[in-house]
Amino acid sequence: MFNLFKIFKFGNGVGDAELETVIQNIRDGVVIYDTNFRILRMNRAAEEILGLKAGEVLGQCVEPAFLQNPRLKLLTEVVFPSLAPAMTAISGGGWPQIIDLTLENPHLELRTVLNRIINDKNEVTGFLKLVTDMTREKNILESKTEFISIAAHQLRSPLTALNWSFEGLNKILENGNPDIKEAANLAKEGWRLAEHSLKIVNDLLSAARIEGGRFGFTLEDVDLTDFIRTIVQQAEPVAKEYGIKINFVPGAERYPVRIDRELLGMALANLIDNGVKYNIKNGEISIGICSASNPDFVRVDIRDTGVGISQEDITKMFQKFYRGSNATQTEVNGSGLGLYITKNIVERHGGKIDVESQLGRGAAFSFTLPLNFKLIPSRGFREEI
Repeated sequence: MFNLFKIFKFGNGVGDAELETVIQNIRDGVVIYDTNFRILRMNRAAEEILGLKAGEVLGQCVEPAFLQNPRLKLLTEVVFPSLAPAMTAISGGGWPQIIDLTLENPHLELRTVLNRIINDKNEVTGFLKLVTDMTREKNILESKTEFISIAAHQLRSPLTALNWSFEGLNKILENGNPDIKEAANLAKEGWRLAEHSLKIVNDLLSAARIEGGRFGFTLEDVDLTDFIRTIVQQAEPVAKEYGIKINFVPGAERYPVRIDRELLGMALANLIDNGVKYNIKNGEISIGICSASNPDFVRVDIRDTGVGISQEDITKMFQKFYRGSNATQTEVNGSGLGLYITKNIVERHGGKIDVESQLGRGAAFSFTLPLNFKLIPSRGFREEI
């Protein structure tokens, strides 16, 4: 980035109009004020970061009392960093002064670079402050750290158990007269643990692709009834092992939708899988299709007779890595990513997902899909129609 401070100090033949163009097109926020803290200039980036228009503050002398004004709170904290909830001096002294700020309501992570504006007599006539919004970068860094920590924790238990299974299997097979039945049980358990570990890895990779914006979709026109019937048929063998019956009621009307078969199939399979694992013995899952309240959408309902979800947990169900207390008691293994991934897939199709439940009385998930294809977000999609 060119040295804006140097332009102000030496002019470099830049006129007022040209300088204003430069300031307005800088990606970082620019706030210029005189020695009395009177705001002289503020560019569009600063307006966006601070949540106010330049016209609201130009000509005003910022003072600490402005902290009580919600509209001017962020500006006041930027001009007077000591008033911010948290500040860290990055520069070791002298000019420019570099300070990192953590602000609240809204939460922002800002880096400010302050330097003096000096005239040809070497007199300080004002100050120029560059403001960089680092909130997204810091959130991504924290998310990656959390992601790695949780991924290691999620995989440690099944991989440790898998190691024990194969260690036990190896000892049995080394025996001169191996117990074939016990060896078969250990092999089956090892297979189950490997399958569980693979699902965790796939969920982690899917979550990473979502957050990195790399979840590209390939859309095609399908009949929703036929699509759901296929997913149900694939889920029925597992449901039968758990003693759960799946009832699919397609209805008389047909609904043409434009979807990514693989990814929406993953989302629907996640919901059915939850209905199986968190159900009661000899329980049921009912799946239905109907018109949504908005005629531009169709709604899919997945209801189960399972353990249910508390009202406290419902508000967090679609958060990354979150598992309700009732879920962890019923099914120990789980990544806490299934519903997070499902929500993102549905929303990327232009729909919405919701849940209603009571403890001990099952759960009812529903999601919508656009029948009006103009409502499907275009970002990240490839069409195969």
